[in-house]
Amino acid sequence: MKVSVFLKIMRTFKIDKIYIFTVLALFFAMVTSAKGIKPDKNPQIDNMFFNGLDLKGWSASDMSYWSVKDGAIIGVADKPVQSNQFLWSDVKVRDFYLCVDILLEPNERNAGIQFRSERKEESGQAIGYQADVGREVWGRLYHEHGRGKLDWTDRGEKAVKPGQWNRYEILAVGHNIWTAINGTLSVALKDTAGELEGKIAFQIHSGDSQKVKYRVVKLVHNPKIKLAGYNKKQLGNQLKDISH
Repeated sequence: MKVSVFLKIMRTFKIDKIYIFTVLALFFAMVTSAKGIKPDKNPQIDNMFFNGLDLKGWSASDMSYWSVKDGAIIGVADKPVQSNQFLWSDVKVRDFYLCVDILLEPNERNAGIQFRSERKEESGQAIGYQADVGREVWGRLYHEHGRGKLDWTDRGEKAVKPGQWNRYEILAVGHNIWTAINGTLSVALKDTAGELEGKIAFQIHSGDSQKVKYRVVKLVHNPKIKLAGYNKKQLGNQLKDISH
């Protein structure tokens, strides 16, 4: 039913204005809920996620790969890496917004940001969502040690500046996940089979020598639903449902 028709009916029966607005609020809430997007909560910036000075609150099976310099977390492999290396945050996330600037050298290598993830084994391997990094995988959504490729479109990669800092944003609310690279929307996915909470980790991928820098900009719990110039409704319209 159109809102204008609804209001006309209400006026015809002389229903109180306060009641009208209450019903309208419930109506719009139902519409939003039907799309699977929860209402905005009170955003909380996490100032303890990364202090910019050291790796307090972070851990890895081999810390020799990781350090902090000039306010960025740096992962360095001077020789071929036999297995993926992950640096884990102690912070658990559910609904969140994460913004990280990333510099991968060379761009042909591979890295990524795990989120809503858990350690798979003592070696520190991960299971869960990964926002992928590297040539031909930038902006893709992968499920590490699980379901594999979830969203493999290249629209995020088109915004990448190889050899330079690239801003990676992740917004996860309920079963809905969006990512953006340098302000360009990349992933917009509804995945009811996925994890709803877990931890964040930064990756050095197995393979040849490489260096990856992660400069944390912001972590927000219970974020506003907006990203890359899109508002809540527009982001909802972008969602691809892979639940079936």
